Amino acid sequence: MGLHFFDKSPSWPSEQLARLGPPTVLLQAGIPCVVWAEDALSIVHSVPTVLFDTQLLVSDDNLYQATEAICSKLPYALANDDERAWKDLRLFNKYRPHAFDIGGPTLFLRHHNPEWARKNEMADRIFLHAASVFHFDVNDPSRTCLNPEPPSEESRDVRFPTLAAFYDALIATQVYPPRPFIHRMFEQRLECWISYLTQYTLSDKGICTEPSSGPDKVLIPACFDLLEKVKPETRPYLIRHLITVTPPEIWDAAVEMEAIREEECERLGLPVPPPRPLPYSPYLRARGVEMLVSPPPLTPYLVRHLNGKRAIQWRPLAKYASIARTILR
Repeated sequence: MGLHFFDKSPSWPSEQLARLGPPTVLLQAGIPCVVWAEDALSIVHSVPTVLFDTQLLVSDDNLYQATEAICSKLPYALANDDERAWKDLRLFNKYRPHAFDIGGPTLFLRHHNPEWARKNEMADRIFLHAASVFHFDVNDPSRTCLNPEPPSEESRDVRFPTLAAFYDALIATQVYPPRPFIHRMFEQRLECWISYLTQYTLSDKGICTEPSSGPDKVLIPACFDLLEKVKPETRPYLIRHLITVTPPEIWDAAVEMEAIREEECERLGLPVPPPRPLPYSPYLRARGVEMLVSPPPLTPYLVRHLNGKRAIQWRPLAKYASIARTILR
Protein backbone atom coordinates (compact mmCIF):
# COMPACT_ATOMS: atom_id res chain seq x y z
CA MET A 1 0.00 0.00 0.00
CA GLY A 2 1.54 3.29 -1.11
CA LEU A 3 1.38 6.78 0.35
CA HIS A 4 -1.30 9.13 -0.94
CA PHE A 5 -0.61 12.87 -0.92
CA PHE A 6 -3.39 15.45 -0.98
CA ASP A 7 -3.42 19.04 -2.20
CA LYS A 8 -6.49 19.75 -0.08
CA SER A 9 -8.04 18.33 3.06
CA PRO A 10 -8.94 14.63 2.95
CA SER A 11 -11.69 15.44 5.46
CA TRP A 12 -14.94 15.89 3.53
CA PRO A 13 -17.14 18.99 4.08
CA SER A 14 -19.84 17.26 6.17
CA GLU A 15 -17.19 15.80 8.49
CA GLN A 16 -15.49 19.17 8.84
CA LEU A 17 -18.80 20.87 9.55
CA ALA A 18 -19.58 18.41 12.34
CA ARG A 19 -16.07 18.49 13.83
CA LEU A 20 -15.88 22.29 13.79
CA GLY A 21 -19.07 22.77 15.78
CA PRO A 22 -17.30 23.34 19.16
CA PRO A 23 -14.67 25.84 17.89
CA THR A 24 -17.42 27.66 15.97
CA VAL A 25 -19.34 28.05 19.24
CA LEU A 26 -16.23 29.55 20.84
CA LEU A 27 -15.77 31.85 17.86
CA GLN A 28 -19.35 33.10 18.22
CA ALA A 29 -18.79 33.59 21.97
CA GLY A 30 -15.74 35.77 21.28
CA ILE A 31 -13.31 33.28 22.84
CA PRO A 32 -10.11 32.90 20.79
CA CYS A 33 -9.26 29.26 20.18
CA VAL A 34 -7.10 27.12 17.92
CA VAL A 35 -8.07 23.72 16.52
CA TRP A 36 -5.39 21.19 17.44
CA ALA A 37 -4.19 17.60 16.94
CA GLU A 38 -5.62 15.39 14.16
CA ASP A 39 -8.32 17.89 13.16
CA ALA A 40 -5.67 20.52 12.43
CA LEU A 41 -3.45 17.96 10.70
CA SER A 42 -6.25 16.87 8.37
CA ILE A 43 -8.29 20.01 7.78
CA VAL A 44 -5.58 22.57 6.98
CA HIS A 45 -2.38 20.54 6.56
CA SER A 46 -3.91 17.83 4.33
CA VAL A 47 -2.64 14.90 6.38
CA PRO A 48 -4.70 11.73 5.77
CA THR A 49 -5.29 10.78 9.39
CA VAL A 50 -8.25 9.41 11.29
CA LEU A 51 -9.91 12.10 13.40
CA PHE A 52 -9.88 11.03 17.03
CA ASP A 53 -10.65 13.31 20.00
CA THR A 54 -11.30 16.95 19.20
CA GLN A 55 -8.62 19.04 20.90
CA LEU A 56 -8.87 22.81 21.23
CA LEU A 57 -6.46 25.38 22.65
CA VAL A 58 -7.74 28.48 24.44
CA SER A 59 -5.93 31.10 26.48
CA ASP A 60 -5.30 29.96 30.03
CA ASP A 61 -7.72 32.46 31.57
CA ASN A 62 -10.54 31.42 29.20
CA LEU A 63 -10.52 27.68 29.95
CA TYR A 64 -13.66 27.52 32.09
CA GLN A 65 -15.45 30.18 30.07
CA ALA A 66 -14.85 28.10 26.94
CA THR A 67 -16.19 24.99 28.67
CA GLU A 68 -19.37 26.79 29.69
CA ALA A 69 -19.85 28.14 26.16
CA ILE A 70 -19.61 24.70 24.54
CA CYS A 71 -21.73 22.90 27.13
CA SER A 72 -24.47 25.54 26.94
CA LYS A 73 -24.79 25.28 23.15
CA LEU A 74 -23.89 21.66 22.39
CA PRO A 75 -24.71 18.33 24.13
CA TYR A 76 -21.42 17.95 26.02
CA ALA A 77 -20.65 17.83 29.73
CA LEU A 78 -17.54 17.87 31.89
CA ALA A 79 -16.27 14.38 32.69
CA ASN A 80 -13.24 12.46 33.83
CA ASP A 81 -11.26 10.58 31.19
CA ASP A 82 -10.21 6.99 31.70
CA GLU A 83 -9.24 6.18 28.11
CA ARG A 84 -6.34 3.72 27.97
CA ALA A 85 -4.86 5.40 24.90
CA TRP A 86 -3.92 8.43 27.01
CA LYS A 87 -2.42 6.45 29.91
CA ASP A 88 1.27 5.72 30.14
CA LEU A 89 2.85 2.30 29.69
CA ARG A 90 3.13 0.32 32.90
CA LEU A 91 6.75 -0.48 32.06
CA PHE A 92 7.68 3.23 32.33
CA ASN A 93 5.27 4.28 35.07
CA LYS A 94 3.54 1.70 37.22
CA TYR A 95 0.80 4.19 38.14
CA ARG A 96 -0.13 4.67 34.45
CA PRO A 97 -1.09 8.36 34.77
CA HIS A 98 -3.03 10.25 32.12
CA ALA A 99 -1.01 12.34 29.66
CA PHE A 100 -2.89 15.48 30.73
CA ASP A 101 -3.74 16.96 34.11
CA ILE A 102 -7.52 16.60 33.77
CA GLY A 103 -9.30 19.17 35.90
CA GLY A 104 -6.20 21.38 35.85
CA PRO A 105 -5.02 23.09 32.67
CA THR A 106 -6.91 20.48 30.59
CA LEU A 107 -10.64 19.84 30.80
CA PHE A 108 -12.40 16.85 29.26
CA LEU A 109 -15.90 16.95 27.77
CA ARG A 110 -17.97 13.94 26.76
CA HIS A 111 -20.97 13.96 24.40
CA HIS A 112 -24.31 13.05 26.00
CA ASN A 113 -24.81 10.34 23.36
CA PRO A 114 -21.39 9.16 22.15
CA GLU A 115 -22.74 6.58 19.70
CA TRP A 116 -25.05 9.14 18.06
CA ALA A 117 -22.18 11.63 17.85
CA ARG A 118 -19.92 9.14 16.07
CA LYS A 119 -22.67 8.20 13.60
CA ASN A 120 -23.15 11.88 12.79
CA GLU A 121 -19.41 12.59 12.34
CA MET A 122 -19.18 14.62 15.55
CA ALA A 123 -16.48 14.14 18.15
CA ASP A 124 -17.79 12.23 21.13
CA ARG A 125 -14.80 13.42 23.19
CA ILE A 126 -13.26 16.89 23.52
CA PHE A 127 -10.08 18.00 25.24
CA LEU A 128 -10.02 21.71 26.07
CA HIS A 129 -6.44 22.74 26.79
CA ALA A 130 -5.02 25.91 28.26
CA ALA A 131 -2.73 27.03 25.45
CA SER A 132 0.30 26.88 27.76
CA VAL A 133 -0.06 23.07 27.84
CA PHE A 134 1.35 23.11 24.30
CA HIS A 135 3.43 26.30 24.65
CA PHE A 136 1.19 28.07 22.14
CA ASP A 137 -0.03 31.68 21.95
CA VAL A 138 -3.61 31.67 20.67
CA ASN A 139 -3.65 35.48 20.59
CA ASP A 140 -0.77 35.80 18.12
CA PRO A 141 -2.35 35.93 14.63
CA SER A 142 1.01 35.25 12.98
CA ARG A 143 0.96 31.73 14.49
CA THR A 144 -2.44 30.76 13.14
CA CYS A 145 -4.15 30.37 9.76
CA LEU A 146 -7.63 29.82 8.33
CA ASN A 147 -9.22 26.83 6.65
CA PRO A 148 -8.77 27.46 2.88
CA GLU A 149 -12.09 25.70 2.17
CA PRO A 150 -14.37 26.22 5.19
CA PRO A 151 -17.47 24.01 5.23
CA SER A 152 -19.74 26.89 6.28
CA GLU A 153 -19.81 30.64 6.60
CA GLU A 154 -20.06 30.32 10.40
CA SER A 155 -16.79 28.35 10.61
CA ARG A 156 -14.90 30.57 8.17
CA ASP A 157 -12.87 32.34 10.87
CA VAL A 158 -11.97 29.28 12.96
CA ARG A 159 -8.19 29.31 13.50
CA PHE A 160 -5.60 26.55 13.06
CA PRO A 161 -1.84 26.47 13.71
CA THR A 162 0.46 27.42 10.87
CA LEU A 163 2.95 24.74 9.86
CA ALA A 164 5.88 26.45 11.62
CA ALA A 165 3.83 27.14 14.76
CA PHE A 166 2.64 23.54 14.82
CA TYR A 167 6.23 22.26 14.73
CA ASP A 168 7.35 24.79 17.35
CA ALA A 169 4.62 23.78 19.78
CA LEU A 170 5.02 20.03 19.31
CA ILE A 171 8.79 20.17 19.73
CA ALA A 172 8.56 22.41 22.81
CA THR A 173 5.99 20.03 24.30
CA GLN A 174 8.28 17.06 23.61
CA VAL A 175 10.97 18.71 25.70
CA TYR A 176 8.65 20.31 28.28
CA PRO A 177 5.58 18.04 28.57
CA PRO A 178 2.35 19.11 30.30
CA ARG A 179 3.02 16.93 33.35
CA PRO A 180 6.20 17.33 35.47
CA PHE A 181 7.38 13.93 34.26
CA ILE A 182 8.07 12.20 30.95
CA HIS A 183 5.02 10.34 29.65
CA ARG A 184 6.12 7.78 27.04
CA MET A 185 2.70 7.25 25.43
CA PHE A 186 2.22 11.00 25.03
CA GLU A 187 5.78 11.34 23.76
CA GLN A 188 4.97 8.77 21.06
CA ARG A 189 1.80 10.67 20.13
CA LEU A 190 3.79 13.88 19.67
CA GLU A 191 6.39 12.06 17.58
CA CYS A 192 3.60 10.70 15.41
CA TRP A 193 2.15 14.16 14.76
CA ILE A 194 5.58 15.57 13.93
CA SER A 195 6.25 12.68 11.55
CA TYR A 196 2.88 13.19 9.85
CA LEU A 197 3.68 16.85 9.21
CA THR A 198 7.08 15.96 7.80
CA GLN A 199 5.75 13.11 5.67
CA TYR A 200 2.86 14.97 4.09
CA THR A 201 3.53 18.71 4.03
CA LEU A 202 7.10 19.31 2.85
CA SER A 203 7.10 17.53 -0.50
CA ASP A 204 4.81 15.42 -2.65
CA LYS A 205 7.24 12.52 -2.35
CA GLY A 206 7.56 12.38 1.44
CA ILE A 207 11.26 13.26 1.36
CA CYS A 208 13.26 15.99 3.11
CA THR A 209 16.70 15.71 1.48
CA GLU A 210 17.85 16.00 -2.10
CA PRO A 211 18.06 12.47 -3.59
CA SER A 212 21.38 13.31 -5.20
CA SER A 213 22.99 14.54 -1.97
CA GLY A 214 23.81 11.04 -0.71
CA PRO A 215 25.15 10.77 2.85
CA ASP A 216 25.61 14.58 3.05
CA LYS A 217 21.81 14.90 3.38
CA VAL A 218 21.24 18.30 1.79
CA LEU A 219 17.76 19.53 2.68
CA ILE A 220 15.22 20.39 0.01
CA PRO A 221 14.20 24.09 -0.30
CA ALA A 222 10.87 23.54 1.49
CA CYS A 223 12.73 22.32 4.59
CA PHE A 224 15.04 25.34 4.58
CA ASP A 225 11.97 27.60 4.22
CA LEU A 226 10.40 25.90 7.24
CA LEU A 227 13.58 26.21 9.32
CA GLU A 228 13.65 29.96 8.68
CA LYS A 229 10.13 30.27 10.11
CA VAL A 230 10.40 28.18 13.29
CA LYS A 231 11.77 29.60 16.52
CA PRO A 232 15.59 29.48 16.92
CA GLU A 233 15.23 27.42 20.12
CA THR A 234 13.32 24.60 18.39
CA ARG A 235 15.37 24.70 15.17
CA PRO A 236 18.15 22.28 16.22
CA TYR A 237 15.62 19.62 17.23
CA LEU A 238 13.82 20.03 13.90
CA ILE A 239 17.05 19.94 11.89
CA ARG A 240 18.01 16.61 13.45
CA HIS A 241 14.53 15.29 12.72
CA LEU A 242 14.62 16.37 9.07
CA ILE A 243 18.02 14.82 8.38
CA THR A 244 17.17 11.76 10.51
CA VAL A 245 19.85 12.26 13.14
CA THR A 246 19.04 10.79 16.56
CA PRO A 247 17.97 13.63 18.89
CA PRO A 248 19.63 14.11 22.28
CA GLU A 249 17.90 12.94 25.44
CA ILE A 250 15.06 15.22 26.51
CA TRP A 251 17.08 16.75 29.34
CA ASP A 252 20.02 17.48 27.03
CA ALA A 253 17.64 18.93 24.43
CA ALA A 254 16.24 21.17 27.17
CA VAL A 255 19.72 22.44 28.06
CA GLU A 256 20.31 23.18 24.37
CA MET A 257 16.95 24.89 23.99
CA GLU A 258 17.47 27.09 27.05
CA ALA A 259 20.97 28.08 25.88
CA ILE A 260 19.70 29.13 22.45
CA ARG A 261 16.79 31.03 24.00
CA GLU A 262 19.32 32.83 26.16
CA GLU A 263 21.48 33.61 23.10
CA GLU A 264 18.49 35.05 21.26
CA CYS A 265 17.41 37.20 24.20
CA GLU A 266 20.91 38.62 24.54
CA ARG A 267 21.11 39.25 20.79
CA LEU A 268 17.80 41.13 20.84
CA GLY A 269 18.54 42.95 24.10
CA LEU A 270 15.66 41.27 25.91
CA PRO A 271 15.63 40.03 29.51
CA VAL A 272 16.51 36.35 29.77
CA PRO A 273 13.55 34.36 31.15
CA PRO A 274 14.20 31.97 34.02
CA PRO A 275 14.94 28.38 32.97
CA ARG A 276 11.98 26.03 32.87
CA PRO A 277 12.02 23.00 35.20
CA LEU A 278 13.19 19.76 33.62
CA PRO A 279 10.76 16.83 33.52
CA TYR A 280 11.85 13.79 35.45
CA SER A 281 11.77 10.16 34.31
CA PRO A 282 9.49 7.97 36.47
CA TYR A 283 11.32 4.94 35.09
CA LEU A 284 14.73 6.15 36.27
CA ARG A 285 13.42 7.58 39.54
CA ALA A 286 11.78 4.28 40.47
CA ARG A 287 15.15 2.59 40.00
CA GLY A 288 17.16 5.18 41.87
CA VAL A 289 19.06 6.20 38.73
CA GLU A 290 20.21 9.81 38.56
CA MET A 291 19.47 11.84 35.44
CA LEU A 292 22.73 12.95 33.85
CA VAL A 293 22.24 16.27 32.09
CA SER A 294 24.74 17.78 29.69
CA PRO A 295 24.58 19.90 26.53
CA PRO A 296 25.10 18.12 23.18
CA PRO A 297 28.74 18.48 22.02
CA LEU A 298 27.58 19.99 18.73
CA THR A 299 24.42 21.85 17.79
CA PRO A 300 23.11 22.23 14.21
CA TYR A 301 22.58 25.83 13.10
CA LEU A 302 20.91 27.20 9.99
CA VAL A 303 23.36 29.48 8.15
CA ARG A 304 23.36 31.42 4.92
CA HIS A 305 26.65 31.70 3.02
CA LEU A 306 27.85 34.83 1.22
CA ASN A 307 26.54 33.42 -2.07
CA GLY A 308 23.04 33.21 -0.50
CA LYS A 309 23.03 29.43 -0.25
CA ARG A 310 21.49 28.01 2.92
CA ALA A 311 23.21 25.21 4.80
CA ILE A 312 23.44 23.40 8.13
CA GLN A 313 26.51 24.11 10.24
CA TRP A 314 27.39 22.10 13.35
CA ARG A 315 29.14 23.92 16.17
CA PRO A 316 29.19 24.02 19.98
CA LEU A 317 26.76 26.26 21.79
CA ALA A 318 28.55 29.49 22.68
CA LYS A 319 27.70 29.03 26.35
CA TYR A 320 29.37 25.60 26.44
CA ALA A 321 32.05 26.01 23.77
CA SER A 322 35.00 25.46 26.12
CA ILE A 323 33.42 22.27 27.49
CA ALA A 324 32.69 21.00 24.00
CA ARG A 325 36.27 21.60 22.84
CA THR A 326 37.52 19.50 25.74
CA ILE A 327 35.13 16.65 24.94
CA LEU A 328 35.96 16.65 21.23
CA ARG A 329 39.76 16.55 21.68
